[in-house]
Amino acid sequence: MNELDVIENLVEGFEQKKMTRRELVAALMAATGAMAVVPTLHAQGAAPVAVGRSMNHVSLSVIDVNRSADFYQRVLGMEIISRPANGGLNMGLGDESFLGLYNLPNPGGMHHLCIGVDNYDADALAEKLVDHGIQADVNRDAANRTSGGDQLYFNDPDGIRVQLAQHGYLG
Repeated sequence: MNELDVIENLVEGFEQKKMTRRELVAALMAATGAMAVVPTLHAQGAAPVAVGRSMNHVSLSVIDVNRSADFYQRVLGMEIISRPANGGLNMGLGDESFLGLYNLPNPGGMHHLCIGVDNYDADALAEKLVDHGIQADVNRDAANRTSGGDQLYFNDPDGIRVQLAQHGYLG
């Protein structure tokens, strides 16, 4: 089978939903020898924006914040650690993370995840994200936070909302 046949088979597999877009791209790169170029391109590319140190929190979209808080308290013994001005609740998970419960669109799903980093500076990190071709949103609304700092959000390749925050931030 020649290289064009391999590519045609891979694209057909993707169109039949037998693989994800990411799997297709990886397979195409491997099939065409492009994988050997990736480390060189990465070495010449932008440095990492920051080093993720913790899964700081996950915020869920829920129908009833109090009902959900009661559930996590009864089932997992989690306690409310803060009540942001936007009406949500943050439930403690150990010393360095929490679960956010908010009445947001699409109940039953994750609104965003937050990665803790050292030396958090929303504006500086947003500038570094541009070097990676990523447009960030810096939210300066005090009602959306309890710790005082501006919030930095961006989307990953699959559209998952990612927030960066100071490592150890506890909502």
